[in-house]
Amino acid sequence: MEKKLDIMIVDDNPEVADILGKLIETDGHKVTVTYDGKKALKSYQDKKFDLVFVDISMPGMNGIDFTQKLFELDKNARVVGITGHIGTKEVEEILNAGALAFLKKPFSKKDIDQKIEEILKIG
Repeated sequence: MEKKLDIMIVDDNPEVADILGKLIETDGHKVTVTYDGKKALKSYQDKKFDLVFVDISMPGMNGIDFTQKLFELDKNARVVGITGHIGTKEVEEILNAGALAFLKKPFSKKDIDQKIEEILKIG
């Protein structure tokens, strides 16, 4: 993985967000962690990110609403949904909202690397 990305993580669970961030940083990517969808949208307005990992289930603004609003700001945004519930309608909804993929919790470093590689291949 040659290209270093500027990645945002949006998850209301600080433990999950921080672990994901640390795993991504080991490859040299720059990571910004946000625990709230509305604050994350504001951050994205100030500075666009190469990739956004967003938790599908969050209080306030959930990941599906976040993704829809993000695409209003940037139709070229690249989003990966994060979920602990595989096969739910929420996974389908976030993909329909524009997410390119989803990552199932609990995830491994290998899972994360594969998702980033997948997204880079998509463009």
